[in-house]
Amino acid sequence: MRYLYILAGLITFGIGTVTIWVPGIPTTPFYLLTAFFWGRSSERLHSWLINNKHYKTYIHEGIYQRKLSQRGRIVIYLVTAAMMSIPFFTSGKLWLQITLVLASLSQIISMEGFYRGWWMNNWFLVKEDDEA
Repeated sequence: MRYLYILAGLITFGIGTVTIWVPGIPTTPFYLLTAFFWGRSSERLHSWLINNKHYKTYIHEGIYQRKLSQRGRIVIYLVTAAMMSIPFFTSGKLWLQITLVLASLSQIISMEGFYRGWWMNNWFLVKEDDEA
């Protein structure tokens, strides 16, 4: 079972790393799965992931401490809007255009709600004394 966890972690880490450069596909869920799989398989792999600078920046600070800046969120919104504008302008299908607009609005509302503390207040936050 240990080797299946290591393999699953390697696959999700690879996908998560590739999605850093692929707009429109989220990286965070893949890295969270990697942490889960590697945490179950090997203490050494789990420690490596937790001490990785990308994990610290995007997962630990971004989710657990809610330190993703407004500028960073705006960049995410603009990149997502740019990727969604391609099918929006080329499809010519009203139902798809409405779906894309609603998806963009739901992303903005959910992310701003999370980072401004409107909801999910106690889901991910780490208490100061738990960080050590």
